[in-house]
Amino acid sequence: MKIAVTSTGPTLDDSVEARFGRCAYFLIIDTDTMQLEAIENPNIALGGGAGIQSAQLMSEKGVIAVLTGNCGPNAFNVFGQVGIQVIVGVNGPVRNAVEQFKTGAFSSASQPNVASHFGMNNSPADATPTGQPMTGPLGQGGGMGLGMGGGRGMGRGMGKGMGRGGGMGRGMGRGMGSGLGTGMGAGFGMSNWPTVEQPVFSSESEPDPEQAKVFLREQVQILEQQKLQIQQRISELETGSRSIAVVDSEKCTGCGICLDVCPAGAIEVTEKAVINDEICTGCAACIAECPNKAITIAQKEFSK
Repeated sequence: MKIAVTSTGPTLDDSVEARFGRCAYFLIIDTDTMQLEAIENPNIALGGGAGIQSAQLMSEKGVIAVLTGNCGPNAFNVFGQVGIQVIVGVNGPVRNAVEQFKTGAFSSASQPNVASHFGMNNSPADATPTGQPMTGPLGQGGGMGLGMGGGRGMGRGMGKGMGRGGGMGRGMGRGMGSGLGTGMGAGFGMSNWPTVEQPVFSSESEPDPEQAKVFLREQVQILEQQKLQIQQRISELETGSRSIAVVDSEKCTGCGICLDVCPAGAIEVTEKAVINDEICTGCAACIAECPNKAITIAQKEFSK
């Protein structure tokens, strides 16, 4: 059987990480063979929804249990929907935790043991949360121009590169200073690539360091979300199925909360909520907010 353990590093000798959604690594372990897959957490820098996205990732990996220090209500709700056991209060070396699991020393949690955003509030000092990003279409020929170097600061960056030098392609947004690069082109033909409006700084003056840090942290968040979406798309192509949200019409009251929180615009509400399978990304944001527990995640097969 496969289980997942949150870890501070990529090996069995590293320690169990106390935070679920913002751990450094997820170790996917076959308890019969002790074969290990170490996954660097793609959600660690997200401004919000790290627990939900990480829980969805665990579902895609096919684990039957997750061992961690703490688990908040949003991730716990997703685990309940997909039938994954959650074991909290785990600490010490990952190897020891796996052995204890195999001997039956742990019992599944019946409820979350920390409040929402616990991982965010207890993350390293340089992990700055931001607001929920806006969404927009991918594959419009944009790219990521992360030019570095030689001018004064970071110019029209991430959208005309980062400055005035010579560089690579066109990027996204507008940045700060005068550096180097003009981006890296071409999209992926996917939808719902997250973007944010970026502040504009004069190229004739040095950008404020604090504003520059906020800008760059926002870019890290965006790129981490893009990385997750690409990983999900790869998984879809490999398995021939993808995760989508499904509404239980008997429980749905048509309150419209899911419509408001869906980042993909995949939900319409008349008398009941209706989800567009072609647009839904399976992010589980609607599950976390539904007051009637009327939405679950299911796997839908599609033609490759």
